[in-house]
Order: sequence, then structure tokens, then C-alpha cells
Amino acid sequence: MIKAGKAHKERVIQLLAECVDKNKSVNWIVKQDSERKQRIRHLIDYSFDACIDLEQVYLNEDENGVIISSMSDDKLPFLEEAYLTARFVLQVTGVEGIAKALRREEYIKSFHPQDEEFIYIWFIAVDKAQQGRGIGAKMLKEIIDKSNNENMGIYLETSEDSNVAFYRKHGFEIYHTSEEEIFGFHLYFLRRLPGTLESTSQL
Repeated sequence: MIKAGKAHKERVIQLLAECVDKNKSVNWIVKQDSERKQRIRHLIDYSFDACIDLEQVYLNEDENGVIISSMSDDKLPFLEEAYLTARFVLQVTGVEGIAKALRREEYIKSFHPQDEEFIYIWFIAVDKAQQGRGIGAKMLKEIIDKSNNENMGIYLETSEDSNVAFYRKHGFEIYHTSEEEIFGFHLYFLRRLPGTLESTSQL
């Protein structure tokens, strides 16, 4: 697994845009209009720019898999964060959708640890033509190794049942599930604490 650079942005956007096109959580954030697909690309662009300078965007060696993550205490410079936020509003949610997006962010953060550092996974995706070959599992294993070595947990959310099964095989547990009425679907909150064993189904 390699750390992506700014030259990899288009490949990262290409990989993720294809994989999250039907994702319920992504489409809840993105304004649903004639520009929906482009807005998804803008969302990934925003995520990339928010994490790339912190060196938390990873590709596998063949550039067929990607993970975007961050550390819980990572902070961007004020002006850069303000610029990214403004871009997010204009290109992803639309002005009318920002209040909804902020409520979601506040809700999610209320279930994160407040007094300890952790790794947060924003996105993980594998080229659809390469899925089922263990690429995502191998990349996730490297993040898990980092978690164990640095003695910090990994946290993420997903709206997709198939993703829950994948993460559970790697030692993640659901520690909260949102009521369906909040988003129109269940949002699963998963974590993996350092030292957790993987499911025996992986052995």
C-alpha cells in the first residue's frame, strides 16, 4: 500500500465515484438534481483534499484500491478548512442542504470518543472489475496493523449491509445503529479496538 499524492487525485475520484454511486449515505448528503453524479465527484474531491496533506490517502500498488482516512486530532489550517467548507456547500450539498449535512456531522461525532485519538475511515473502495480478489481486505489489514501498533481504535460508518459483513470479518463491531427515521435508512456505526481478533471465518 502506498500513500497517494496529489497526482493520484483523478484515479481516486474515479475509483470511489463508481463504487459509491448508489450508496445511501452518500446520496443523502449530495443534492439530488441533474448534477448528482458530478456532485458525488465533488464530494470525493473534497474528501481527498481534506486528507491528502495529512498523508492519509492510500492506494494499493496497482492503483485498484483506495482508502481515505484521517486521525481524529488532524486539523487543517483555518483558511484551508474555510475554503473547503465553502466549496463543499456550493458543489455538493447546495446552500439549502448544508444545515442537514451539519446535523448529520454533529450526530455522527456525538458517538465518537471524545478523549482519545483514533483512526477514522472516510471511504474504502476497490475497482469493480477487481473486486473479490482480497484487495480491500489487504489494504484494511494495513490500517488495522497501524491501529494495533499505535494502540488506537478505528471508527467508521456505513449504510450498506454488505459492508457491515465485510468489516465484521475483520474484527469490527457495531456499537450504534441510527433509527431509520433519522436518515431514511439505518446508519451503522462500527469500531475496531486495538488487539481485537479477526473473525475465525477469515482463517
